[in-house]
Amino acid sequence: MGEFQVIRASSLALILGLAANPVQADGFRVRTELAGNLSWSDPASLDTFLGFQDRESLSGSVRLMWDKSVGSFRFEVHSHLAFAHGDSVAFATAAAPYQPTTPPATFFNLTGNWYSDATTTLTNRIDRLSVTYSNENLVLKAGRQAITWGSGLVFHPSDIVAPFAPDATDTSYKPGADMIYGQYLFDNGADIQAIAVPRAATADGAVDAEASTLAMRSQIQLGPVDAAIMLARDRGDNVASLGLSGPLGGASVNAEYIGWQLASGAYHPSWLVNITNFTTLGEMNLSYFGEYFHNGFGVDPGAAMDTLPTSLTKRMATGQVFLTGKDYLALGASLQVNADLSISPNAIMNIDDGSAIAGFSVNYVLGDNTNLVFNYSHPFGALGTEFGGLRIDAIPGTFAAPSQTASLQLVHFF
Repeated sequence: MGEFQVIRASSLALILGLAANPVQADGFRVRTELAGNLSWSDPASLDTFLGFQDRESLSGSVRLMWDKSVGSFRFEVHSHLAFAHGDSVAFATAAAPYQPTTPPATFFNLTGNWYSDATTTLTNRIDRLSVTYSNENLVLKAGRQAITWGSGLVFHPSDIVAPFAPDATDTSYKPGADMIYGQYLFDNGADIQAIAVPRAATADGAVDAEASTLAMRSQIQLGPVDAAIMLARDRGDNVASLGLSGPLGGASVNAEYIGWQLASGAYHPSWLVNITNFTTLGEMNLSYFGEYFHNGFGVDPGAAMDTLPTSLTKRMATGQVFLTGKDYLALGASLQVNADLSISPNAIMNIDDGSAIAGFSVNYVLGDNTNLVFNYSHPFGALGTEFGGLRIDAIPGTFAAPSQTASLQLVHFF
């Protein structure tokens, strides 16, 4: 057994041992989830072409979490056991040839495929495995961890390491990546952060600088405005961003500009502006937002899914860009009906072709540690538009389109 297989097995054994006696396990927590998922696709969609117009599936997971502080050090381990059963498993296999080839997201392979057949998968991933040293001004952290940069609410152009998709419904835990992180906190409240994220170009390969990420980000306060500057070298390309955040009347406003200077010499600028506010409706609390996003890697309306430029498909494969168009508007709100019930409508619109995807989520608190969550989404748009379905030239009459989806999720913490 190799060195990293030993690390994986030892970490999992540690967490499972704690799970057997949670009362005595200092710093031990568990999150469980069970969800039923339904989707319905257009008759002209790729899903239908592959034989999966309507899909039913069941998914679940157990995240075992342990952390311990000893003096200036903190240790953290998360083991994420997940299963999926139903049409989603077979569909993922059938659709794989039509998806961009995904390069390794992180260096070490800490995922075990425990079981797999045509309709069922059971996998375990060590999603956190890190040690942190900190004092009054300095934080150093090494190992598998997660980091979030930027102030995007739906779109995350400045979050260059494993950002969430714009339509992600479960954002409780960001996938961890192997990295070294450092932060220095200045006495005036400013800080500077740096990360090194090693990756290989291919699975089980050696660390490759052209597949890795090095980045620095500094945040300072300019009167009532917070400013953030980032410089990075990401997968062979140079990146720079500027973010500004501050109040506007009773609302909060964020703006970001991020420029990608590719190795080819091409320059792709993206930017976003969002505004959030809060009010009351009777005795109910209401928060709402709007966000405009310009995707510098996007293409004009009418492009085919299998003729997208390499600059776009590379970032889609790395999970840094999720949409193919240029200009988007996202709207959303959260209405707190009472202490136990909240309703959150949302919509993402492609301004250039008029298509959209809209939906809502309902969160109901069943108990102190138990939530029931319902999510629904529905795409709108003509064939040939992004959310109506981009054409696939290799399969005439077939379109790559998002499905209408519904899910019911039960989440419990203990």
